[in-house]
Amino acid sequence: MTLLAKKLNSTKMLTFYLLFSLSLWSCASAYVIPSDLPERVGDKFIYFGYGSNMLTKRIHIQNPTAVKIGMGILKDYRLDFNTYTERWGGAPATIVPTDGAYVYGTLWEISLSNLDDIDDQEGVHEGIYYAASLPVMLPNDTLTTARAYLLADQPKTPLNDFPSSDKVPQNRQPSKTYLQCLVKGAQETGIVPWYVEWLKSVKHNGHVAQDLEQILDLKDVKLNS
Repeated sequence: MTLLAKKLNSTKMLTFYLLFSLSLWSCASAYVIPSDLPERVGDKFIYFGYGSNMLTKRIHIQNPTAVKIGMGILKDYRLDFNTYTERWGGAPATIVPTDGAYVYGTLWEISLSNLDDIDDQEGVHEGIYYAASLPVMLPNDTLTTARAYLLADQPKTPLNDFPSSDKVPQNRQPSKTYLQCLVKGAQETGIVPWYVEWLKSVKHNGHVAQDLEQILDLKDVKLNS
C-alpha cells in the first residue's frame, strides 16, 4: 500500500468514527430528560390529555406505561380545533388561553421513558404542537402540574362564536372518527355530562378513518352533529 493510499484509508476511518460518534450522541441526546421538568414525579410525569388521549386504547398505542389518575380540569383555557391531520382526516384539538373557560380532560401518570414518544405523537419536533406545564385541578379541588400540548397554529376565533354550524370553516372541523374518540374518552373518564354533550355537538367533516375506527372500537359512539 502506498503512502497516499494509507493516508486516504486513515482519513476514511477517522471520518467513519466521527460520524458514528455523532450518531450515538444524537440518539442519546434525544432521550435526555430535563431535570427541571415541573410535571415530573420521580421517574414519571403527569400528563393532561384533552383530545384523543383521553381514551385509554388510544394513549396506549404509543405510551403503554400510561396509568389513569382520573378527570382533570384546566381553568382559563377553551377546547378548540384547527388545521388538519392526515392521520385522522380533520382538524385536531388544541387548548387556547381564554378567561373564564374550562377544559375537561384525563390526567395520566406516564413513565419518563415515554416522554419522547408522546412528544413525537404530538409532532413537537416538527413544530406542530409545543409542550407546556400547566396547573390542572383534580375533582377534590387540589392542583397538580401537568404536561399538555398546544397547537403552534392556534385558532383566533372561538368555535362557539360562529353563528351556526354551517359557518364553521373546514379547517376548524375535526373528523367524525376523531370526535367519536374524544366523546368515548370523556365518557370513559367520567367527565361531566354537559361537557360530553357539548363534544357530541361539535361540527365535524364527516370523514371516517376506518383503521382507527376499528382499532379504537368507535363505530357505535353516537354524536349529535
